[in-house]
Amino acid sequence: MSRILLIRPPSVFSASTYSAPVTMPLANAYLSANLLKRGHQVTNIDALGEGIDQIGVSYHPRVRYRGLSTDEILERIEERPDGVGVSVMFSQDWPHIEDMVNAIRAKFPGVPILAGGEHPTAAGEYVLRTCPAVTHVARGEGEGTIVEWAEWLDGKRGVDAVAGIQYLDEGGNVRSTPTRQRIREVDDLPWPAWHLFDLEQYFRVGEGHGVERGRSMPIVATRGCPYQCTFCSNPLMWTTRYVMRRVSNVVDEIEWYLNAYQAQNIDFFDLTAIIKKDWILGFCGEIERRGLKFTWQLPSGTRSEAMDAEVVAAMASSGCTNVTYAPESGSPRTLKDIKKKVKLPRMFESIRHAKRNGLFVKCNFIIGFPRETRWDMLQTIWAAVRLALLGVDDAGIYAYSPYPGSELFSYLRNTGAIPRMDRDYFTSLMTFMDLRQSSNYCENVGEIEISMYRLVGMCAFYGLSYLLRPARLVRFFRNYRTHKSDTVFEERLFSLLRRKKIERGRDLAEERPCRTGSPS
Repeated sequence: MSRILLIRPPSVFSASTYSAPVTMPLANAYLSANLLKRGHQVTNIDALGEGIDQIGVSYHPRVRYRGLSTDEILERIEERPDGVGVSVMFSQDWPHIEDMVNAIRAKFPGVPILAGGEHPTAAGEYVLRTCPAVTHVARGEGEGTIVEWAEWLDGKRGVDAVAGIQYLDEGGNVRSTPTRQRIREVDDLPWPAWHLFDLEQYFRVGEGHGVERGRSMPIVATRGCPYQCTFCSNPLMWTTRYVMRRVSNVVDEIEWYLNAYQAQNIDFFDLTAIIKKDWILGFCGEIERRGLKFTWQLPSGTRSEAMDAEVVAAMASSGCTNVTYAPESGSPRTLKDIKKKVKLPRMFESIRHAKRNGLFVKCNFIIGFPRETRWDMLQTIWAAVRLALLGVDDAGIYAYSPYPGSELFSYLRNTGAIPRMDRDYFTSLMTFMDLRQSSNYCENVGEIEISMYRLVGMCAFYGLSYLLRPARLVRFFRNYRTHKSDTVFEERLFSLLRRKKIERGRDLAEERPCRTGSPS
């Protein structure tokens, strides 16, 4: 059987970003479990987890990476594998990963390298043509693809019999095998192979996707999203088929985490966790029926349609503490333009129910969409102000970034706003969570003005939030001393302070030889 090496690259982020969550390698854990189930040998290098206290300068002076350096990754590959799989979830990570992949190819020429995830799915031909070290690209869900690819390595099937991949033939032409069908029986998939990873490092730092509530484990209860927002690459990555696991299967996995890893909190990583009311009510009921005690949260943006008074009360009763809504805009015109089918009055009603039940609430907004106007952005700022008055705990106002595979990315390529994909373009994607930079893809409003609207909106929201509820300031300092957080604002600020501490330690370590060395 094939010996597969899976690599989770370091986390890549802007030097001045205010949000860079440290998350467990969920994708690689799923891929590993499926390979093991089919009898293949698999080893993992979790570059983020294994170098969680290291931060270095990446491919651009203002870009950082957290985790193992490329040299350290190479040192950990002690035995030549039959094939290497690399996860590339975010397009802004690609230049750093490209350099890493080229180094692996230089050390192990001839070893096939498969790149999978959101970025290769959306930009497969670009990856193959600009990075010859990548021999194959996986498109969409990877559990079945990685197994068939391993069988190809074993000589048990031809490369064209591996569904869902792209590669360059001998003539340099891009070949695409038949599209892989979405996994329907998601309950048949093995649970993530967490025993292959050192999770204690993640428990120690507590800088995950949600807020810090003790030992947190990630879970995915659904796959895909039935909606077609124009800024999202989901339709290309997952299609619009939405698949839910059985409630009992999800709670079984959670119970395993509580017992095997002493988990205290569960973070749902779903694209859209709540769509069907009966599923979420069944989930909450099953938790209470089993008498399980843990907190859980929805750190990814979810929808409000199914979250009425009954649902929100059941969520709070079963241990839910934090929920994130994703209205994206306060402008009805922008919502229609980006195909975000959300009714703002319905969302505000759902938020009121959430606050009455004691949930911490966050809302996500984006400004700077290509066809937005000043009035659209002002409506979004006004929506954030209304949310502060309503008692919402967090509001993120992000700058629009055009990700490959989305409808808006294609629009901007056709209009010439994105003339080519290069390292400058990938660096520009980091404006999403960087207050020092802003989007420059809006046709009606300039970059500096968008930055001003973001700053005004965030200051207005958090200024009102703490002014109207001064007890939150007391809670903020209390949580800082006790190394916990209740809101995303607290979590991201505490994480930022820890990152800066790591960077200061690195800078001092680099300066020390110069200070203590003998003059020449």
